[in-house]
Amino acid sequence: MIVNFAAAMRRRSAFALCREYGVSAAEIVPLLGLTEGQFLRALKRDGLSYSDMQQGNRQLRLAQRIMDLLRKELDTLSSLDQEASGKVRLDALALLARTIERVSDLQERFATTRAQTVGSLSADELRAVLKRIDERIDELADSRARELVQKEL
Repeated sequence: MIVNFAAAMRRRSAFALCREYGVSAAEIVPLLGLTEGQFLRALKRDGLSYSDMQQGNRQLRLAQRIMDLLRKELDTLSSLDQEASGKVRLDALALLARTIERVSDLQERFATTRAQTVGSLSADELRAVLKRIDERIDELADSRARELVQKEL
């Protein structure tokens, strides 16, 4: 039971690394001692989605959502009746266009930062991080097991 818990926690940690830093499943599985298929099946058993893992980091997803909302607003403004003042309409469209441009720049900056972060971790550094995570998971599992055994006595 403790071994299964520790393995599940390792998978969840690997999932988080993949999701937040853009590490692919193929890059992470050798560190876990699994094949890619085993890792993906285990994620599914744990209730985690491969598509969620591939979506990238949270900031990038938020920027994408903002872009989608801004595009909808731009479409709405573009389809306004001609009754609205031409100047007001043009000002609103220009403001939205500048906002979309700024959000696009932010998206590019986030993507660049993420690529640099992933690129800056060597395989040895990533292995060391995962080893420390693994050790900590084992420590926590042992601690919890001792607590449960003491309750039984």
